[in-house]
Amino acid sequence: MVKVGIDRINETEIKALLSGKRLGVISACSALSSDYRYPVDILNEKFNVSAIFSPEHGPRGVLGPGEKVSGGTDALTGKPVYSLFEDFFTSTDKNKTDGAYMPSDKLLRDLDYMVFDMQDVGSRYFTYVSTLFYVMRACGNIGLPLIVLDRPNPLGGKVEGCLPDEKNLSFIGLTRVPIRHGMTVGELAKMYNGEYGLRCDLTVVKMAGYNKDMYYNDTGLPFVRPSPNLPTLESVYVYNGTCMFAGTNVCDGRGTTQPFLLIGAEYIKPDDLADALNGKHLYGIKFSPAFFRAEFGRFAGKTLYGVRLHVTDKRALEPAYLGVEMICAIRDMYPDSFEFTRPKTDGGRYHIDLSTGNSDLRDGVLSADQIKQKWQKDAKEFEKKRIKYLLY
Repeated sequence: MVKVGIDRINETEIKALLSGKRLGVISACSALSSDYRYPVDILNEKFNVSAIFSPEHGPRGVLGPGEKVSGGTDALTGKPVYSLFEDFFTSTDKNKTDGAYMPSDKLLRDLDYMVFDMQDVGSRYFTYVSTLFYVMRACGNIGLPLIVLDRPNPLGGKVEGCLPDEKNLSFIGLTRVPIRHGMTVGELAKMYNGEYGLRCDLTVVKMAGYNKDMYYNDTGLPFVRPSPNLPTLESVYVYNGTCMFAGTNVCDGRGTTQPFLLIGAEYIKPDDLADALNGKHLYGIKFSPAFFRAEFGRFAGKTLYGVRLHVTDKRALEPAYLGVEMICAIRDMYPDSFEFTRPKTDGGRYHIDLSTGNSDLRDGVLSADQIKQKWQKDAKEFEKKRIKYLLY
């Protein structure tokens, strides 16, 4: 079994850093120790936790995507909870976007150390890594040391997707990394410091027994859903691709018991779409016709028609390029019905551009193969840049 960062806090060097210090903890229910305990509870038992800072979904993971996280008191530890997803922010932060907030200087000055421990899903979209960036900036601004307790990238070390345009940076893509970055949160933290000049006094507690060839189920670690809409590893494996449908009028499975594995709309013919996608012989994935109804969300109560995804080989699967292939196929098969979701305000940005990082899909000029070839150049460029930040 891999030892994650929280499993190593009893080691002399790490224990010396935390003992007698007032700690702020940023954690969520996505993270467990190897003995099936939450990091915030372990840290509270062994050290002096003064405050808990909550990302999207809340400190115990019960809130839905985008749902406001309010401050309060943690039910188990009795410690005060401060929101990093709407309540506290620094008004001078020029990069504050889409509900992403830094903790205020006033709160941080009452601490001696900040500890970050959250399980990422290996995606630029996922907001936990954006939260990490903002926390590092806040800590760097006042000289508060930050310790990142590292965890596996559930998709291993492979890289896919484009580097986002500056104009499309947002909370679901705050830095110029590909959609599938192939890095751990500890490695990303080192990159953020190195590439963005955050001046954060950073310590990364490395994992033991981990290597870049490992997917999550190779680690022996217990799996907990990283968010309410990623209940299984299979959904995590396809997330980098099918999450792109959030920027279209096609349901990405949210509102069902199989989010990101069911894709459909009222105008799709399931057999035709399944045949077309299977005919592309995409690596590591198969499709079956699907009929389903969303119980909540923007497609609530509608009967939808589409496909169910079946991961046949997680190592061969290329999820980011899977999303491109699927969107291009549906767009070409149903040109009079398929649409990209328009911005809510005039001059606003398209969701599909924010998630993918550019307008390649929305422009419709390039084929799926051409988009893949273009994005692969970005991925190779990034692989060279990230080398000096890798820990494993």
